[in-house]
Amino acid sequence: MIRIQKCAFRRFSTSALNRNLFGGGKVVTTPHAAPSNKSETTSNPADLFKKNDILMYSQKPINYIESVKQNGYHLANNILITSPNKEGHEVGTLLLENESYEVNLSNGGYKVINGFIVEFSEEEVLQIFKKIHPKPEIAVVGLGKKSRMLSEKSRKYFSQMGIQLEVGDSKHAAQIYDLLATERPGVIAALLLPPNV
Repeated sequence: MIRIQKCAFRRFSTSALNRNLFGGGKVVTTPHAAPSNKSETTSNPADLFKKNDILMYSQKPINYIESVKQNGYHLANNILITSPNKEGHEVGTLLLENESYEVNLSNGGYKVINGFIVEFSEEEVLQIFKKIHPKPEIAVVGLGKKSRMLSEKSRKYFSQMGIQLEVGDSKHAAQIYDLLATERPGVIAALLLPPNV
């Protein structure tokens, strides 16, 4: 202990005097090390993500994608959109604000060029984005089970309407949609090809 003016004391040591119930004292020393939270560590990496999930208590949208199945999407409102549907038609998913839609893709709704470029039909699929108001700020586009590119023609269609794009395979696009729709509800749309295409 160091004595400073006016009988004030300032402790610079790491030992502390603990008094027990009967008035005795015991000096306890602590090691010279940075504090650690070893008692809080976990072997499961998922627990670390849960601790850092800043949107955990946010209100999820009604059409939140609970899981991506092998042939479709299971939404939080207990809707399961599968492709092919009962009639055998290839079906995509369109999510706008709190609404969920099945998009019939079997009548030329899209085509795959050179095996990796996806082009949506303006007349069959993309025209819905001209009819909705207010328009979403961002459209998340899922292009099937593998990584592909959205065609320049489809990109221009969205760009002319002032809609920004986030493009990926359908599984990752569903995750991106969930994150963005939770973070900024009402301004995000999703157009997802089935995950088995």
